[in-house]
Amino acid sequence: SYLKPLIPRISVGTTIKIIGTVAELIIPYLLSYILENVISDNNIRKILFFGILMLVCALTASLGNIIANRMAAKTTMIFSTHMRRDLFSKTLHLSARNTDAFTIPSLESRITSDTYNVQNFIGMMQRLGIRSPILLLGGTVITMAMDRRLALVMIATLPLIFITVYSVSKMGVPLYSKVQQSVDGMVRVVREDAQGIRVIKALSKVDYENARYDRANMTLKRNETRAGVIMGVVNPVMTLLMNMGIVAVVAVSAYLVSSNESSAATVIAFMQYFTLISMAMMSLSRMFV
Repeated sequence: SYLKPLIPRISVGTTIKIIGTVAELIIPYLLSYILENVISDNNIRKILFFGILMLVCALTASLGNIIANRMAAKTTMIFSTHMRRDLFSKTLHLSARNTDAFTIPSLESRITSDTYNVQNFIGMMQRLGIRSPILLLGGTVITMAMDRRLALVMIATLPLIFITVYSVSKMGVPLYSKVQQSVDGMVRVVREDAQGIRVIKALSKVDYENARYDRANMTLKRNETRAGVIMGVVNPVMTLLMNMGIVAVVAVSAYLVSSNESSAATVIAFMQYFTLISMAMMSLSRMFV
């Protein structure tokens, strides 16, 4: 309901993002074509034409991403501002029983950190949620058209990456619920101490309250560390799997080139496409986090 009024703006941003991403996908193919077909002709005009075409694609990709990301940022800010306003208004109209059931620190966290997390997710969906699938699917389709054998070697690593992201996220997501509860607990202590500071000083309870805050702070630290350590496994494991995929592609392509079943230009294009696809997978994993 909050995104509905912003659909025209989101549609324009999505279109620009798609154009920029498709332009980015064309660049490795153009490079492969230049190396395989243009340079051998020694035709300077042709080389310049395709070189300028690559430059245009690079600029289109860069500008498209910049404009779309700026539009996404503006859309996200409008979305979160309206959501935060309504959430605050709803909080003021809660009954005393509902307020006690939620607790004040929890309501404060919902209006602040929770809305910020939702805002980040909506922003990522617009920036990465459009670009990454296009790079993933587009890169796979183009590489399949160029050389199926090399493409299959590359694609074989993708299920392993997906399984890694899914498995780690399944373990990590519940831990973030505990982190949020710990944040509520810390906010509760801070709020009570801020409101009752005169009583605390009058009763000489400063050291006691410091110890109480330390306990809440350490609980938050432990929960954040546990969640961070588990989710921190994703990027190194994905990097390892991607590097293994690159090694496999290089090994198979070396054999194919030496037996004249493929060309060096195709291998260079494949390496670039593999990098693009890998980066897309990394971006999707960040969205899971």
